[in-house]
This record gives sequence, structure tokens and C-alpha cells, in this order.
Amino acid sequence: MSATEIKELIQTYFDACYESKGEEMAKVFHPAAHIYGLDESGTLIDMSRDIFMTVVGSQNVSFPRQNEILSIDFTGENTAVARVIVRVMNTVYTDILSFLRIDGKWGVISKLFSGVPAQD
Repeated sequence: MSATEIKELIQTYFDACYESKGEEMAKVFHPAAHIYGLDESGTLIDMSRDIFMTVVGSQNVSFPRQNEILSIDFTGENTAVARVIVRVMNTVYTDILSFLRIDGKWGVISKLFSGVPAQD
């Protein structure tokens, strides 16, 4: 197993977040993917890939670039998990990206996120 494809997808994810290109998320996330987290009041956020693409594409705010791959672990021949840090606007997120390889192609099937205010 090679981490090259996973790293390339993560880089596309980082670029799409920074450049507010929601349509680029279609290259990273499987059509059935879901994005999970909690809002400020502790309520569950559960977004489909399409809603997430719209949210990312609507952020027309300039912010310093901050992203890092913390780890990539292969949990099977067709499964992997990556932990990454990515800044979007004034929040630094730690994301857990779960990957599946379906028909030979890797894609994120779920994303779990947690954010903290950026320290500028």
C-alpha cells in the first residue's frame, strides 16, 4: 500500500479549503460521504458531501494558510485514516478523514472535525 494517493487527495482538500473551491471536494469525497462535528451549542452537525461543497465554496474570506498531515494509517487493504490540521477563516480544525478504496479509487467516506480559534 502506498500513501501517495492519500497524500494527493489530502493536498487537494487543503487547496480547496484555502481557495474556497467547493467543487474540488468532489475529487476528494465519495458521493455518499458525510461530515460530522458539533456546533457551538454542542448540537450534532451531519452534512452530506454536497452541502459541505456548498459551505466551502461560500467562504470568500482571505486567511493565512495553515495545514499539516499529522498521520496516515492504513487499517486494511482498502481502508485508511488520516488526521490532519487545516485552517479555514479564523478556525483551526483537526480533521479525521476516513478513506475507502472503491473500484481502485480512494476517497473520503467520512470526516470528523473539531475546531479551535486561530491564534493570530
